Amino acid sequence: MGCICWHRVGTLSQVTGIINSEKYKDILEDNIWPVIVRHFPDNNYLFQDDNAPVHRSRLLQQYKAENSFKSISWPAQSPDINIIEIIWLYIKRKLQFRHHVINSNDELFREIKKIWMDIPASYVQSLFLSLPRRLMSVIRLKGHLTKYLGKKTNSLCSLSKLVICLNEGNLRLINSD
Repeated sequence: MGCICWHRVGTLSQVTGIINSEKYKDILEDNIWPVIVRHFPDNNYLFQDDNAPVHRSRLLQQYKAENSFKSISWPAQSPDINIIEIIWLYIKRKLQFRHHVINSNDELFREIKKIWMDIPASYVQSLFLSLPRRLMSVIRLKGHLTKYLGKKTNSLCSLSKLVICLNEGNLRLINSD
């Protein structure tokens, strides 16, 4: 599970087993809060995760409310406007050239971490800057296939609110997947 923000890639954690509400809460506490504290001391951030059921559980909603977690409403099944999906694709492509050194899960995570740490901040920033184009493409195509990841999306719900948030802010979103 990884975290990115405008400044650069953030934390990356190896997750084993099924992620339930308690495990996801621990991941947020251990991996997301340090990025928020480091890069957003003025509390000027918006957190994005997808709409997986575990992210919307009662426990997580309560945790986010108690900790004044500033989340953005985000449509489910929207990989074409979820820029961390582009990061995962980038990592998968780089891993193709390293398959000969991977013989275990630990070695796989080590290689992923190396690639993760080498992702240029300029690349991450270019993905954030691409969000308005991505959103407009989804709106124009009414949620059908876009050139971004080439997947059908259900991105139309809540897009007008998201566009307003992006126009008011400076694209400082934190993205977790």
